[in-house]
Amino acid sequence: MICRYILLIIILINFPGLTYAQSKEEITERIREELESIHLDTALKSVTLQNEEFLENMTDGGGELTGFYKGKNISRIYRSIGISYGVGISEFYYKKNRLIFIREKFNSYVYNDSLGTADYTKLNTTYSAKHYFDNGKLIESNSTGHKITSVDDPDIEQILLDESVEAFNLIQNKILSLTGHEK
Repeated sequence: MICRYILLIIILINFPGLTYAQSKEEITERIREELESIHLDTALKSVTLQNEEFLENMTDGGGELTGFYKGKNISRIYRSIGISYGVGISEFYYKKNRLIFIREKFNSYVYNDSLGTADYTKLNTTYSAKHYFDNGKLIESNSTGHKITSVDDPDIEQILLDESVEAFNLIQNKILSLTGHEK
C-alpha cells in the first residue's frame, strides 16, 4: 500500500501537468469570463483604421478595423467589411496579446422581390461562428449557417490565425505610430 502512495507521489512530482490539466469546458468557461471582463473594461482606449488603411482591395461597402487596448496590450479587435451582398464582421479577443477567441458573423442584405434588388437597409444573419483558442491552438468551434469563402477546402484554424495576426499587427502599428514608438 505504501508503495502505491510513493509511486503516486513520484508521478505527480515528475509530471506536474497532470495535476493542472483543464478540460475543454473549463478552458472555454475561463475564456467566456475573460470576454465579459474585456467588454466591461471602461479603461480601454480605441484606435480605428478605415478602408484603404487596412484593406488591400476596396470593397463595395468599405471597411473598418478598430482595436481596443490598454497600455501595450490589445484586448479586442473589431473588423467590419461591407461587400455587395452583405457585411462580414469578425471580432478577435486577446489576453496578454495572445489570441483566445474569434467571433465571426455575416449579415446578408435581404432581397426585396417587389423591387427586384437587395434592400440595403435590412440585414439577415446568414452565418455565425465562435472559435476558442488556447495556447495558439483552436480547441472548439461552433457555427450556424454557411460561410461564404473563395477557398474550397480551407484549413480554418490557419486562416483564422492568419487573419488574427494581420489585424493585430495593423492595430499594433497604428497604436505605435500614435504614441511615437516604433515596433
